[in-house]
This record gives sequence, structure tokens and C-alpha cells, in this order.
Amino acid sequence: MKSQSELVNRVKSKSRLSNAMTCASTALGLVPPLVVVWLVGSMWQKTLDTADIGGAAVLLTGVLATKAGLTYLATWQAHRVAYGCLSDLRQDIISKLRELPLGFFQTRKVGDLANIVKNDVEQVEVYLAHGLPETMSATALPVVVGLAMAALDWRLALAMVCGLPAMLVTRRISAPAWAQGFEVVARHTTTMQERLTEYVSTIPVIKAFGKSEDKTEQVIGAASDYVTWVTNSMNAISVPMGLISLCMEAGLAAVVAVGVWLLQAGQIGVEQLIVALVLAGAFTSSVTKTATLQHYRVMFERAMSGIATILDASVPKRPQEAPAPDGGDLVVAHVGFRYPGTDRTVLQDVNITCPTATTTALVGSSGCGKSTLAYLMMGFWDPDEGRVSVGGVSPKEVPEREWTSLFAIVQQDVFMFNLSLAENIRIGSQDASFDQVVAAARKARIHDFIMTLPQGYDTLAGEAGSRFSGGERQRLSIARAILKDCPIVILDEATSALDAENEALVKAAIDELGQEKTIVTIAHHLGTVASADQIVVMDAGQVVDAGSHEELLARCATYQKMVADQHLVDTWDIKRGR
Repeated sequence: MKSQSELVNRVKSKSRLSNAMTCASTALGLVPPLVVVWLVGSMWQKTLDTADIGGAAVLLTGVLATKAGLTYLATWQAHRVAYGCLSDLRQDIISKLRELPLGFFQTRKVGDLANIVKNDVEQVEVYLAHGLPETMSATALPVVVGLAMAALDWRLALAMVCGLPAMLVTRRISAPAWAQGFEVVARHTTTMQERLTEYVSTIPVIKAFGKSEDKTEQVIGAASDYVTWVTNSMNAISVPMGLISLCMEAGLAAVVAVGVWLLQAGQIGVEQLIVALVLAGAFTSSVTKTATLQHYRVMFERAMSGIATILDASVPKRPQEAPAPDGGDLVVAHVGFRYPGTDRTVLQDVNITCPTATTTALVGSSGCGKSTLAYLMMGFWDPDEGRVSVGGVSPKEVPEREWTSLFAIVQQDVFMFNLSLAENIRIGSQDASFDQVVAAARKARIHDFIMTLPQGYDTLAGEAGSRFSGGERQRLSIARAILKDCPIVILDEATSALDAENEALVKAAIDELGQEKTIVTIAHHLGTVASADQIVVMDAGQVVDAGSHEELLARCATYQKMVADQHLVDTWDIKRGR
């Protein structure tokens, strides 16, 4: 289910009964006015008796009850089919997200993906459960009315449809403007929502730095721009809608003129004229409604285009079954890489060997490619040139789950689920017992802290771990990694932005985590990596040099400058400004 047409056809195939009931219900809606016309005509001719009135009452009661029942059943069936297809669609999206490489999520915003899974899919529901049934009903009724009018009098039928060609031309010409109008509305709605969300979430910072008035004006400006653009866009939509309505009303006026002429000529009776006016009114309103329902289709197409960015994303081909390598050196050989959709080279001819059970530090200025290289090691992306391997096996040669089982990562920003602390630690190994969770927490130097909490390991972490400090979240993350017990550990600025006490605890936890494992650490503070077995100096996506701290100090100018700059930072005097 990857295309709009496939999804719509699937709904239509399952909604034939619902559509039939909708059409029947719509057709039955014509019966009451026709019965009233018959009653008025009989009364006019003085042929109406009590039996006729009773029969009409029984007929109308049956028709209205049947119409209500059909409407209920059609609505229930349409929603059942729509929600079933939406469930399948969400499962397709989730299944695809599970297949996509981790690099896909590095280039897409979480809010963007969440908006697609939630809002875009809900917009599809609006079309499938409401727009599509109403459109089909509004399309079927003019056919029924047209046939009835032709049976009544072919001249009246021609008069009724005289405005149809002009309406179709207007609708076709205005379709691009409608699509553009809805696109503008959606874009400015998103901008306004982003500004409002940012304003609310950053109020403390705004007030602390005295930017309240500036930011308030920006938010008000975004809201004002939204109103302006929406108004302009609605003009592009409402004007064609008015023309379409005018074209169809011309058909109703033509029926009146032709009907009166035929009545004066004695070719039709008053009852036929009234019936013709009832049918023409139903035809006009139904055809006009099909035009107004076009916005459902436009919004559906926009939603499906967003969903397609997930469903149509390419998935690297990897074996379904293959064992992970049983240890071995981590080797980066002649690796070059550019982020998808860009021409800028991030890494160029990078060669690094990380021997088993040693520590390799990646150092360099911000943006030199350290984190990107770590992500390539973990298989988030495939390199454009060269090869990453562990024990001679590359990520392409094993299933993704087997490759990721080799790595654990501890990052500066740790995300925690709003689950118990035990469940958050157990993410490292879903089958771990409680005793194993506690043992991992002890090694990560977080057990004692957990035991001071009233609910201990059952304490909820809060949204994104908001109840705990950065150092506490770091140690919980290290407990996860200890529980995973994989051979290679990536440390991405794991001890930065911590106070002295937490930094000491985190370093002790990292030492526990790194025993007999291959460690790749990324750090800006050179004092944390001076004891590494190997320090790799990077600049502008290339390896400048590699060696021990002493070796690099003796021969690498780039590393010498980094050490000198670090010394200036460490000895900087805030009172003197130096």
C-alpha cells in the first residue's frame, strides 16, 4: 500500500456495499418532496381522500426510517473500512521505519516524522471516511436525478445541465490555484505553530535575556502573516467556487424558464413543473457539492506525499540471516562519505584501525567528521567509498540487528522513556532479570542513588528523563550499555557538561563499562583522552595523524595547537578575561 491510487482503490473495493447504501439513502431523499408534490396536485385536482393521506404518511414513514437506517449502516461501514485501511497504513509505516537504517533518523526531525505518523494519517482518515463517501454520493445523485429528469421531459433535462460544461471548465482551470492555496495555508499554519511552540518552550530564556518583547512581536507577526496569507489563498479558492455555483444556478434558472414556457404551451402540467424544480435543485446542490469536496482530495494528496517520504525511502539490502562477527579489530579503510542529498564531502579517504580491547580517541574541531565517522562505524549509513569492518565483516554482510549487537553508545544527550528506571536500564537487554539490572546499575555507579528514591527502581523517569540530572541520566545510560555487554563501545562526549562530582562518577562507570572492550571515544577536552592507546587527529574530514599523546606532541602540529588551545582554556582567568 504505497500509492494514493492503491489506497483509494482498496477502500473502494471494500466499500461497495457502503456506497450502494449511501446512493440508496440519497435517492430516497427525493421521495418526500415528490410525495408532497403528488399530495398537493391531488388536492389541487380535488381527488385527494383520507386513504391517500394515510398511504402517503405510511410511505413517508417507511422511506424516512429506511433512509435513516441506510445512512447509519453506510456511515458505520465507511468508517470501519477506512479505519481498517488506516491501521494497515500505520503498520506499513512502522514496519518501514523498523527497516530503515539509523542514518535515516539522523537526517529527519523527530517532530516531522511524528507529524506524518499522526496528523497526516489522520488527514487520510478524513478523506477516506468522509470525503470519499460524500464525493461518491454527490457524484451518484446527479446521475439518478438526470435520468429522472430525462424521463420527465428531455427538454427540461437539457436545460438543467446547460451550466455543466462551464462549471467543468471553471473547475479544471481553478484546480491548480486551489492546490496552491491549500499548500500556502498548510505552510503558514506550520510556521505559526512552530513559532508558538518555540515561544512557549523558551519563555524562561526569553525573559532571562530580556527578549520578551522581540519574541512576542515575532509570534504576533507570524500569526498576522498567517491571517494575511490564508485570506489571500481563500480568495483564490472562494472566487472559483462562486463561479461554479453561478454556473449550476444558471441550470436551475433555465429549468424555470423552459418549464414555464412548456406549461404555458400546455405541454406539461403544474405537477411536472414542480417536480422538475425539485429535481433541478437537487442536481444543482449535488454537483456544486462535488466541487467543494475537492479540498478533501487536495489535503489527502498532501498527506500521502508526506507518508510517501517514509514508505518510498530506500532500504539497504542486507542478508536476512547471517551471524555477527565473533570479535576482531574495528577497521575503517579508505572511507569517504557525503550525507544523502548533499554534495559536501564530510569524510575523505579515512583509514583507522582500532585493535581489540584498546581505546581509540577521535579528536578535532567541531564539524571535522568525528561523530559522522562513529555513526558509520555503527552502520547508521553505508560509506560512499571504502569499507568499515569488524573482524573482516562489513555491515552489508550481516542483518542490521546483528551489526548493532556489536555496539553500545553513550552520548552527551541521553534520552529516557517515561518508564520505570528498571525498564529504562533493561532496554540494554530485554531478557535481563532484576538482579542483572541491579548489577549493571552498581557497576554504573547509579545504584546507590536509585535506592535513595522513594520507589527505587520503580521510579518513573518522567518525560525524556526530565526528573534527573545530566550526570544521573549518563550513568543510567551506561548501565544500559553494561547490560547489553557488547564488544565495542562508542563514547560521544559522554563526560562533557558535567559537574566535578558527576564527572568522576561517570568516568568510574565508563572504566567499568570498558573493561576488555574496544572503546572509541569522541572528546573535545584533550585531558580526558591523553591516556588513550591511540589518538586520531581529524581535520576537515580527513585523518591528519594518529598515535599516542606523546608521539603526537612530538610530531603533529595540529595536535600541538589543540593542546596549546586547551591549556589556554584550562588556565583562563575570568577576572582578567584571559
